[in-house]
Amino acid sequence: MFPIRGLDVKVVLISLCILYYSTQSEGRPVIKRSISEVQLMHNLGEHKHVQERQDWLQMKLRDIHTASLRNDLLDLEELTPNEVEYILNILEKLLNAQ
Repeated sequence: MFPIRGLDVKVVLISLCILYYSTQSEGRPVIKRSISEVQLMHNLGEHKHVQERQDWLQMKLRDIHTASLRNDLLDLEELTPNEVEYILNILEKLLNAQ
C-alpha cells in the first residue's frame, strides 16, 4: 500500500506548482494577433490620421477672411477624401517652401 502522508504531500506540492505557473502566465497574451487583425488596426490608424487632417484643414479654411474668395470657396462637406488629401499636399508644399 501507499503511504497516505507521502501521497498527500505530493498532491499538495503538485497543486501548488500548477497554481503558481497558471498565475504567472496570466499577464501575457495567450494568442498572438493574426496578420488580418494587425492590418485592420493599421488601417484604422491611417483612417483616424486622415480624418484628423481633414478636420484640421476645415478649421484652417474657416479662418480665411478674404472677401473676394469668400463666395468662391467650395462647401467643405462636399469634398471627397481624395480632394482633401490633394489640398493638404498643396498646403504642405506651400508651408515647406516658406
